[in-house]
This record gives sequence, structure tokens and C-alpha cells, in this order.
Amino acid sequence: MTRPKLIELVLKNLFSKPATVQFPYQKTDVEPDYRGIQYADLTKCTGCSLCAIECPAEAIKMIQIPPGYEGVNPLNKRMIYPLIDYGKCVYCYRCVKICPVNAFITTNKYDIAGASRPTSEELSLSTLKKVS
Repeated sequence: MTRPKLIELVLKNLFSKPATVQFPYQKTDVEPDYRGIQYADLTKCTGCSLCAIECPAEAIKMIQIPPGYEGVNPLNKRMIYPLIDYGKCVYCYRCVKICPVNAFITTNKYDIAGASRPTSEELSLSTLKKVS
């Protein structure tokens, strides 16, 4: 590249708008079918563990529902639910497809980065009523 072309290119790019978005200061639009985070609706979940077995990233582990919640599916005798570690999840949605009772709620939420390791615990437990 010759000097005049290089100078022309530098000046052109110096006065143009940036190509990147200043996330998190500017939110980006996502497609409606974007695969964001998913979590289990515990009023539907039977605790069958198929989602944890099928997960290729081993991002799902079955844990006990803590005491103080009501509205759990009566078929969930073991009182367990899938806890998704979003740091490990590859968002393949195999858990969503394999679930025999369609218990997973899918979203297009993508902005979950932070200091703590994000999981589905709060979202899943929010599908139940908390006993006072």
C-alpha cells in the first residue's frame, strides 16, 4: 500500500462512526429466536433428570428444592430440580428438547455476565410460591 492511499484510509476511518457497540452502555437488539438463558418451571418439572443426563457440557446438576416453597409438581417425588450453570452451558437447548413435560422456559436474555457465577437457581425457584 502506498503512502497516499494509507493516509487517505486513516483519515477516512478517523472521521467515521465506530463499528462496535459500546456494550453494556448501549444495549444491543437480539433476534427473537436468539438462544438465551433457559430455566425450569418447577410447577411442571417432574425431576426425571433427563436434562442433566442429556447435557453435553455437564452444565446441569439436579439439586434439592429448598424447604419453604409450595406448588411443586406432585409427580416430583424426590423434590429435585435442574440447576443450570450458565458459565458451562453451550446453549444447545438439548435440555429443552428432551424434557418430556416441556418444563423449560426459554428466553433471549444474554447479559448475564458478572462477578458471581450465574445459575438458574433464582429463576427456577421464582416459578414457585414462597411460604411465609
